[in-house]
Amino acid sequence: MFASTMIRGFPWARLLFLAAVAGTVGLVVRLAFGWETPWLAVVAVAAALLGSVGAGVFLQGAGLFARPLLAVEPALAKGRVALTFDDGPDPVHTRAVLDLLDRRGHRATFFVIGARAEAHEPLVAEIARRGHALGNHSWTHSHATPFYRVRKLQADLERAQAFFTRATGNAPRWFRPPIGILSPRVVQAAARAGLQLVGWTATARDGVAGATVEGATARLERALAPGAILVLHDAAERGGRAPIAPAVLERLLDALDARGLKSVTLDELVGTGG
Repeated sequence: MFASTMIRGFPWARLLFLAAVAGTVGLVVRLAFGWETPWLAVVAVAAALLGSVGAGVFLQGAGLFARPLLAVEPALAKGRVALTFDDGPDPVHTRAVLDLLDRRGHRATFFVIGARAEAHEPLVAEIARRGHALGNHSWTHSHATPFYRVRKLQADLERAQAFFTRATGNAPRWFRPPIGILSPRVVQAAARAGLQLVGWTATARDGVAGATVEGATARLERALAPGAILVLHDAAERGGRAPIAPAVLERLLDALDARGLKSVTLDELVGTGG
């Protein structure tokens, strides 16, 4: 593991949380001694507590509960980025993405949902056979994942790991929590399952309602630089709309080629510093 190459974000939410805890202790002391306590101080401390916890849950770089991999040092990335795809596999759209990547000479990492992967096992094996990597995106992709008991979530992750290993011969190294939500339980379960947390430098937000090819592409192009980790979705999290990832990918690969950048798997990107 080449830890010196990894960018994990400054843990500002952890510092804010510690400051809020210190402020809470100060307020308790003031109340215990019967000292006058400005209501603005109470509001400020409460806001800091809620803000730091909320940031730790929803913002990958906040660093309260964990510091997932966000990027690789540009100087060590050697002109490489990591394109990653979440929520697949999809028999139509994942294969379209694979064909495009192969035609353009790029590799990617697919964070697949275990239950979907089981339904399309030959496609999972095809992803690996075509030179791409798999990542663990949990077995069930539940929005309640952060609240699972550690043992339950660990079992979920290990079930996915066992399937991926059986289907491809290799166990994934990386885990991206469903919709990127973090909690102490998520962190502990991932560690017990032998997985490392990965976030992103930028996400296309192509899975949200109303997403457009132009808007999703622009979000990723703004983050294009050596060492970046970029997220698209090769399957819809919920049914009802077709993923726009193949169209976004076509334009994004044009931008990569124009800037002399190459997409590789996450392991390859991280390993460039070794």
